[in-house]
Amino acid sequence: MKYKYLKFISTLAAFLTIYVNSHGNEQFKKPDFSFSDIERIKSEKEPSFKVWDEDNVYGVLDVAMDGTVLMFSLQGEPHPDKRKKSKIFVKRSEDGGETWSDHQLIGKRIDLDWKALGIGPYDGSGWGKDKHHAHATLGTSIIDESTGEIMLFITALYPAPYMYKSRDHGKTWKLEKIKFGKDVNGFMPIPNAACDSGINLKHGPNKGRLLVPSRVMPNYNKHEESKGYTNAVYSDDHGKTWIPSEPFPLDGTGESGLVELNDGTIYINSRTHTRKGNRWVAYSDDSGETWRDLRQDDELFDGPPDVYGCKAGLIRLSRDDGDILLFSSPTPDVGGRQNIRVWVSFDGGKSWPHNRLIKKGPGNYTWMTEGRKGTPSEGYIYLLSGKDWMARFNMAWLLTPPEPEILLGKRPRYRFSDSDFYGSSENAKLISTSEPKLKGSPKGYQLDDKNDDGFILSRKIALPSAEMKVSFHAPHGKVYVELVDEAGSRLRDATPLSGSYKIDSSLVWQDENINNLVGKKIFVKFVLEGDAQVFDVSFDGVNLLSENIASIGPSDDQFVLPPRNDYLMDQVPAFVRSYQNLSPFSIKDANLKGLFSGYRVENVSKVAELTSRKISLPGEEMKITCDPGNGSVKIALYNEEGKILANSETISGNIKIREVIKWAKDFKLAKHVSKPVSLKFELKGNAKIYSIRFDDLFWD
Repeated sequence: MKYKYLKFISTLAAFLTIYVNSHGNEQFKKPDFSFSDIERIKSEKEPSFKVWDEDNVYGVLDVAMDGTVLMFSLQGEPHPDKRKKSKIFVKRSEDGGETWSDHQLIGKRIDLDWKALGIGPYDGSGWGKDKHHAHATLGTSIIDESTGEIMLFITALYPAPYMYKSRDHGKTWKLEKIKFGKDVNGFMPIPNAACDSGINLKHGPNKGRLLVPSRVMPNYNKHEESKGYTNAVYSDDHGKTWIPSEPFPLDGTGESGLVELNDGTIYINSRTHTRKGNRWVAYSDDSGETWRDLRQDDELFDGPPDVYGCKAGLIRLSRDDGDILLFSSPTPDVGGRQNIRVWVSFDGGKSWPHNRLIKKGPGNYTWMTEGRKGTPSEGYIYLLSGKDWMARFNMAWLLTPPEPEILLGKRPRYRFSDSDFYGSSENAKLISTSEPKLKGSPKGYQLDDKNDDGFILSRKIALPSAEMKVSFHAPHGKVYVELVDEAGSRLRDATPLSGSYKIDSSLVWQDENINNLVGKKIFVKFVLEGDAQVFDVSFDGVNLLSENIASIGPSDDQFVLPPRNDYLMDQVPAFVRSYQNLSPFSIKDANLKGLFSGYRVENVSKVAELTSRKISLPGEEMKITCDPGNGSVKIALYNEEGKILANSETISGNIKIREVIKWAKDFKLAKHVSKPVSLKFELKGNAKIYSIRFDDLFWD
């Protein structure tokens, strides 16, 4: 069997170079934190999360000693070719991020005579040409925790001999001179705003040292960027003089972040920049002066496009009970720089077993900072995205598994009588009807207040066909049907519907037909007017493959999760494709160490179902962790075409931890190993399901 699947393994290896599993990698040891430790952190505060728009093009985050949250921003153009009118601003929040001041001007750009500065062997031939490289604007920040001074660097593609300083928690600012030393290659590094904010060392002989991530960009040209490299600058005189570290042990790297671990080790994490692949990390035992043990992190993708990386965010939480690190970056399994996500490490960056989506949609560079103890900002993490938004959350929220994304499978008809079709609504209420024509769809929605607007939004579906019909009742009102994309944007409007008890009334689209949307992930929105009621939506010409419950929509029918030991309910990318009569919940059972969520039956009088995405069957023996309770669990296995292969024996009794699944009629998994399959779980009573396990992957 090992040799039979060599071709598949080769394909998988290529896939994994651009795709990162978000859960633990076996080459690293598991986190030192136990399940009870993580639950303790989650219980310290109630989960809190909010996100809002911000009008910045480039930013830096920090928190003053009194807890004032500072968002520095560049207003204007960040590109070196367009910096002539750029200005540096700060917004302040003294209540932990609930309210914010207006933009306060710190200063305008500073024009540099880079040749006179003697900053290194630059020749001015790089990106943007030398005349624009002379315009220094927003750099990164650091707060001297012994003096309370807030320091803001000013940089072009080389450093300015000045920085802005504040001694009143960011209320007023003054431009002051500083000195930069040259590194071993004769360059003055730049702590630019695309690097993370600096840190104060708390351990070792250089306790109190200011350490700031930086980079060198000689003759910055996209065709010659491999000449650039990451490093750091440090100060032992409260920011008057800055000394460069040794270069990062790899050329072609870029923006970086660094943290100090509890044992005094410095962990540095760098963008690959001109290199393909994941983030590069290294360590320092001498307070950030030299670097050792270079490695590429198998779990932290550098952000698409993978040939050019993306600036990420990195912080260490100020806790004494362990080295908890947070890392922010675009999600690896989507195109472009989108869907900003935060990863969590409980062992100082050795493994990253948990992550959570912060915001869907565009998300470019990210910066993070943490609130100060004893202030209104305590316990909060702040994240700024370069695509005009900001978020605030705490660890209780970050460690709580989110509701998985639900993509309903293909159906000829979606009814509001079905428990899973309804998504959300505004000014609408559920109703029941005894109208004989609606015997198959006895439940629907109407306006709660008929004098006001309202709507009902479905769950996400893969549009099954272009022949779309609606069952409704609107004798004196109207039903407006819209198709909406995942970002909430309207795609199509149908001609308004009216009439009494219309069953399967065909929709006519106002601008163009919906042929090109078939298979795409969309939401159906029903906007109601007056006495209108809506009951279901149906589709003609839906091609269902027999009992193809496991079918994935046409748009992602080819997507197959790679082999792994464990498939968890809250993993990214999602193992769960859809479910009915189930709800996700957080696990609080110490016996289930390493598992954070599961699914349980909502209405115990009805059968519940959960369908997985397609997986490449990893091995010959499948195990399940579940709790049948007073009910049962049963599994059906489907092939790539959605045809059933086998049903398992019914599982009942007490909680099962990695219980071997037995298949009916002596069915064997062996001949299906490495092939795409999907699973359907049938739960009865108060049953719960947690994970699927394979101990031996097929290439082992």
